[in-house]
Amino acid sequence: MENQVSYSVIPSGELRCVWMDAGIAGFKLCDQEFRCDSCEFNKSVTQQQTEKTLSLSQEDREPLSNNKAITAEGLFRRTLKNNLDGLRSFEVPHDRMFTRSHFWIKQNEAGEYRIGINHIIANFFRPILNIVISKAPINIHKHDPFCWIILPSGAITLRSPLDAIISRFNPALHQKPNLLSTSPFEEGWIMEVSAKSKGLNGFISSVDSRQLMERMLHNVEHSFTQAFRHLHPTAGTTLFDGGIGLDNVESILGSKVYLGVVNRILHLPA
Repeated sequence: MENQVSYSVIPSGELRCVWMDAGIAGFKLCDQEFRCDSCEFNKSVTQQQTEKTLSLSQEDREPLSNNKAITAEGLFRRTLKNNLDGLRSFEVPHDRMFTRSHFWIKQNEAGEYRIGINHIIANFFRPILNIVISKAPINIHKHDPFCWIILPSGAITLRSPLDAIISRFNPALHQKPNLLSTSPFEEGWIMEVSAKSKGLNGFISSVDSRQLMERMLHNVEHSFTQAFRHLHPTAGTTLFDGGIGLDNVESILGSKVYLGVVNRILHLPA
């Protein structure tokens, strides 16, 4: 059998480019005597390979990007947003009307009206230690206090959304006060009243309730964020450089400030 002779396309003694040996370049002879730092071809290929590597590894690196340094206010806003997002997706009942002060009202078969609070403000009444209410029946005027929600941090005052005669309060709230926050539209109703129809002028129908709830959520977010900025005017520390760890809105603001914000939210125009 005849001996086979191999022929190389690369002349003997010529320098092969390192990128050719690496399998990146199909054919490239080095004319820089391996001084890669001054080689334009080397710079071009290095840049291309870097961009390619970043592109291919982007998906793998995505979870790490969530842990990048973030300011204390950024973490607070994210904590608050997570809280409010669940409220935004909640579908309110369509068989009642709503007020800008977070109350709802629904007429019963006897012609009286049942009144409670909406899910937005109820979310911030947790846990409830006790509920203190007036005696019934009793005449009450709009904006008069009629109920006090006792939280671990203090009391929240509820004021009447209309002129009415309170015929009775929800007896279930004596034994299970947390129904007010866990079932605000059903078992956690507050009182039943007799009222004239003209006293319902300030209530909004369920048709317009979505826009109303969105304005309420905006007010809640703005109020808590302003309170945080007042407490931490230069909040720039992060979880990665010794900053505060964020668990929930109340623990961040402190009970006293949190209670003050919730009380103010109850009386903000939507």
